[in-house]
Amino acid sequence: MEKEECRQEVAPLTLPDLRLSVPYDDALRYAQGRLKMLGSGNVKSFCDAQQLTYTNVVGLKNNTLKGPQPRFLQRVLNCLALPTGLLQYPPGSKIHRFVLPSAEALAAFQEQLTFLKGYE
Repeated sequence: MEKEECRQEVAPLTLPDLRLSVPYDDALRYAQGRLKMLGSGNVKSFCDAQQLTYTNVVGLKNNTLKGPQPRFLQRVLNCLALPTGLLQYPPGSKIHRFVLPSAEALAAFQEQLTFLKGYE
C-alpha cells in the first residue's frame, strides 16, 4: 500500500521541448563567464555557500577539467540561478544538452551569453 502511494506522488516524466535546449559548449561558456564575473576572491565564498568543491569550480572556470562534466556543469548552472534539465540527444550519443524551463529563460540565456562572449 505504501509503495503505491509513493508511485502516485511521483510526477510523470514528460518529453522535453528540444527548442528550449542549448548545447553543452554554450552552457559551459555561460558558466565560465558568470564565474569569471565573481572575481578570484569571491569564488571560494560562492563554493562554500553552494557546497561546491572549489577545485572543481576553478577547473570549470579555467576549462582545465578532464573532459566534459555535464552533471557538475548542471549543478553549477543551478547555483547560478539557471535551472536546467540535462539530456543526451540524440539518444545513444555522448552529446549533452541543457533544457531551459521556458522561452523567456532561453532568450535571457542567449542574451547573457552574447554579452559574456563579448568579453572573452
